[in-house]
Amino acid sequence: MSKSIFSKLMSAYFLIILITFIIVGVLLFGLLRDYATSEKEELLRYTGERVEEMTTVLIDNSNSVVERLYRLNLESYGTNTHSFIFIIDQSGDIFATSNPAYKYMEGENLTKEQYGDVLLGKSYKKIGNFGGMFNQTVLSVGMPIKYQNEIIGGVFLNSPIPEINRLTNDVFRLFMFSVSIAIITAFVLIYFLSRRISRPLKIINKAAKTIANGQFENRVSIESQDEIGELANTFNSMAESLQNLENMRRSFVANVSHELRTPMTTIQGFIEGVIDDTIPHEKQKQYLNIVLDEAKRLSRMVNDLLDLAKMEAGERELDIREFDINELIRISIIKFETRLMEKNIHVHANFEDEHSYVKADMDSIQRVITNLLDNAIKFSENEGIVDITVETKGSKVYVSVQDYGIGIDAQELKYIWDRFYKTDKSRSKDKIGTGLGLAIVKNIINQHGEEIFVESELEKYTKFIVTLNKA
Repeated sequence: MSKSIFSKLMSAYFLIILITFIIVGVLLFGLLRDYATSEKEELLRYTGERVEEMTTVLIDNSNSVVERLYRLNLESYGTNTHSFIFIIDQSGDIFATSNPAYKYMEGENLTKEQYGDVLLGKSYKKIGNFGGMFNQTVLSVGMPIKYQNEIIGGVFLNSPIPEINRLTNDVFRLFMFSVSIAIITAFVLIYFLSRRISRPLKIINKAAKTIANGQFENRVSIESQDEIGELANTFNSMAESLQNLENMRRSFVANVSHELRTPMTTIQGFIEGVIDDTIPHEKQKQYLNIVLDEAKRLSRMVNDLLDLAKMEAGERELDIREFDINELIRISIIKFETRLMEKNIHVHANFEDEHSYVKADMDSIQRVITNLLDNAIKFSENEGIVDITVETKGSKVYVSVQDYGIGIDAQELKYIWDRFYKTDKSRSKDKIGTGLGLAIVKNIINQHGEEIFVESELEKYTKFIVTLNKA
């Protein structure tokens, strides 16, 4: 079973804090132990110096009273420093100890391994059992005793390591108590922090499931300004895009169904009329021509839809080459000669130069010019004017097609590139077409990496401007 992000955050934070406290504890314990050992060594050395001074006084004033005071002071030093002190003479024999219970040791001889180079005038420090003298680990500090610039013996102070570590252990226990309180506090804070982080993600996940079920109107409301807030905004943008796509899909299916049903109904009705002789024989040819026109319109619509689908899927490759856009426009105008004459429309071709060469897919651009010119003628009144202009600006060639017909309402301009969108739904089918022409034009221009603009004013004019790369 997979763990939730909440439990993962809790585990990760808690593990990090625990490891941090362990590392800090180990370092602190080590530093405290070193510090305590160093402080104890310094105290033992200081005490050793006092014992050395006291010993020289004993030599200068040797009597029973002074010797008794000497031993009492030695015992006091040992008690105050929690150490076992003994004095040796020049031969390594123990002269005196700080603990009367160990008086039997007086007269015993230390080995060279035990007293080291103390009788040679050097200081001594070791951690161990002092050559087997003690049954526990001790910190041993030794130093020579000098009298009249001569080494007459040595003083050794031995403090048990457990005694040294007692302060360290006390501090460490206090540290562990503080760590326990800190861990409990951290656990509570981590709990609420993890919930705060995971809760928005749960909300987004829940919203994503509803969108996966087709409820595209669902949104998340997260006001934070961090990465989760950005994720929520991105999610809402995605949901809005999906909703728009779904609306477009439904609209597309509805439009296609409507556009296909109308001609198919016409075709079916007229053919049934011919078959059952509802249509007189002398008018059958006339109605069959209508059926043929509707069939051709269906074929054009299907071909346009297939071309549009290929363009949007990126399956149609462009054949980029150089050609004269002015000549292409002249050829396109000639193709519309019959329609231009029927409506008595005058075309004004305003070419900046005799020849204007561009780099593009010639067949695709011819389709763009044809569609724009077809729309201009379609929406122009009889005896109207269509202006076609070609001019060069820098590395771009601008081609514009302008008519002075019904125009487009400003609120509808952003919808004209949608499939099946028709700006004048009250007009006849011959005038408004299938609504795929501008969608195809837009896709062709986008595939070239160029731009197309539209300017229009209702009942005055409509102007389309296309950019192309100059050859």
